Amino acid sequence: MADGNDPAVNRTRRVGRGALPHLLAMVIFGLLAWSGGSMLRQGVDGLAVPSLMIGAAGAVGALLMAAGRPSRRADRSGPDPHQLVRVAMVLVAVTALVTGTALAPDGLDRGFVISVDAVLAGALASYALLAGEQRRPARLPG
Repeated sequence: MADGNDPAVNRTRRVGRGALPHLLAMVIFGLLAWSGGSMLRQGVDGLAVPSLMIGAAGAVGALLMAAGRPSRRADRSGPDPHQLVRVAMVLVAVTALVTGTALAPDGLDRGFVISVDAVLAGALASYALLAGEQRRPARLPG
């Protein structure tokens, strides 16, 4: 029978809670990529291509963030893999916004398509910037 002070139980609870938001983000971005793929067949390239790019990058990035939890004993000499994933997601967000602007149709729909692409790119960039390891403040002595 495990008690509440068992380190194995506490470690399992901590990892499960930490990965849940990333898994939820993976599902949401995966659905966005799926809808982008279905829009490609309908000829709505200004929305489809950025949705596909942002959804795929967000889903893969969330998967890597959830799976790549660094251990305390990990070698810290190289670059932080989470930092590289976050930078890649921000670069994909910027690229998707530029691509969406280039593929946006002329006329009244242009502003709508660009604004939707900007919101989606902002969502990916926000997730990339906020999804890092949260450091807990040091406890004060006493």
